[in-house]
Amino acid sequence: MQFLQRVFGIDTIVKPLPPAMAYNVSSNLNFFMCIVTQFFDPEGIANAQKSLGIGQEEKARRVRRKRD
Repeated sequence: MQFLQRVFGIDTIVKPLPPAMAYNVSSNLNFFMCIVTQFFDPEGIANAQKSLGIGQEEKARRVRRKRD
């Protein structure tokens, strides 16, 4: 991952672009990289599992029992 960040760094990609275009491309690439790399980060994995309801729950669920 670190190798890819060095080779395909956002600064190296947007350097030859005009400033206004470089800003837009940079913000779009930062957003895209954040979305893609979140699943490789332990905290990102935990957040994704939590949002899907498949992660470790922070507190125990209360289950109602059926009364006869």
